[in-house]
Amino acid sequence: MYKLFCLLVSVLCGVSSINAQLVKEELFSVPRNLIMGDGQFNFKIAVNSEEVIAFNSCNRPVVYFIRNGKVTDSLKLEYKGCIRNMEFDENDNLLIMDNEEKTIYRYSYRNFAMEKLPYNKPEDWFIMQNHWYKFFEIGSVPTFYNNREYLQDFYYTRFDYSYNLYLNYSNGYIYQYAYNFIRKVGNRKTYLALKKDDLWFSDRLSNKCKMLLIDLERQVVVYYNRALVLIYEDFKNGRILEYSSPVPNSEPVQLDYATNKSQKKIWGISSYSATKINFAAYSFVWN
Repeated sequence: MYKLFCLLVSVLCGVSSINAQLVKEELFSVPRNLIMGDGQFNFKIAVNSEEVIAFNSCNRPVVYFIRNGKVTDSLKLEYKGCIRNMEFDENDNLLIMDNEEKTIYRYSYRNFAMEKLPYNKPEDWFIMQNHWYKFFEIGSVPTFYNNREYLQDFYYTRFDYSYNLYLNYSNGYIYQYAYNFIRKVGNRKTYLALKKDDLWFSDRLSNKCKMLLIDLERQVVVYYNRALVLIYEDFKNGRILEYSSPVPNSEPVQLDYATNKSQKKIWGISSYSATKINFAAYSFVWN
């Protein structure tokens, strides 16, 4: 049953109404000790086209596959510790990046086969995800460089530059996001000159955000800003909604959200306790 995800923190710009509601569908609960174990509540999540959830906690070198509330399979990783990124590619193979950015693992969920792939440059992660990234010359996109001497303690990268990209599977458009902006890169082979409406600005955006949904026609973006907040931002009308994530009992947490190829829903954790983890899916209903 759908119900309004009502932990609304703020509506900016003095707007009393907004053209969408973020609604939450409670899906199921999974025993915490089954997929998490002891330690900090820190995890990565990915979802394939059949809505199978891949879940990995920093506390265990295991990826659990959850379908309709049941853990149907698991994958033991040779890499121990937190993983940096986890996504399903367009063929529903699971891609896993180790935290040191040295190796990408590709696991065939259907054939139970694992590959280790080299990770030589930031573009590699995207090229492995789908044919749009593979066809596009990502190196033609202007990006930002990292000064590792001044990176914050909690963030590390071995590369001198980085990309934060989002693909709209419905039309092949690629977007880039970083500090304070989202840029529509396009769906050609190389990056083309910007038009005025191809660049959106926001002081909420950073290279630590995770882009989840982009509606080009409505100029609406949904992203997770790593500060335990889901943000809906309407660039056309200058409106923002913030939705707080679950933080019970002041327990240290690092959350994650994911979408799949359909890009219609966002999957995440709605709440948790010492004994169970509650999964939910979020979607927007337009007025």
